[in-house]
Amino acid sequence: MRQCILWLDNRVREIEHHALWLLLATIFVILTATVFFRYVLGSPITWTEELLTMLFTWMVFIGASAALSTHQHIRIDMVLRILPPRYELLASVVAVLVCLVVFLVVIHFGLKYVRTTWGDRTPMMDVTYGFYTLALPVTSMCATLHIIRNCVEGGVRDALKSTIEVQAGEGDAA
Repeated sequence: MRQCILWLDNRVREIEHHALWLLLATIFVILTATVFFRYVLGSPITWTEELLTMLFTWMVFIGASAALSTHQHIRIDMVLRILPPRYELLASVVAVLVCLVVFLVVIHFGLKYVRTTWGDRTPMMDVTYGFYTLALPVTSMCATLHIIRNCVEGGVRDALKSTIEVQAGEGDAA
């Protein structure tokens, strides 16, 4: 089971990595073309705002999931700092469970939201709004997998640590 989780999460990480670069490059090309057409040729492309919004939405959500997978996210650890050390494991377990429950709720209601927006169309491109809203449940599934992998690989205590905390922990051990 452990190998299956690691293999699946590695594939998801690769897809996220390539998707982020592809989205960034696509956004750059479309923005450059939009500026060129508007200011050089005097003929703006009207549908680019919708497409850029959709691409940027996906890029933000994929980036958030990818940040969680590599411990690049922000974590507020004020409560952990005031707790006695003997409660650190319990607090970590609670934090992981809360994150998993939140992501599962977001997946559930995100899929419902996708169903309700799937019939609505954008005014310029005539594309379903479901493509926008699909980013939420899909990337929440990826984030859930990343948390499970972090628990399996590094333990519950380290699953939600940020890069700074992970690096500080390595320095303490040396």
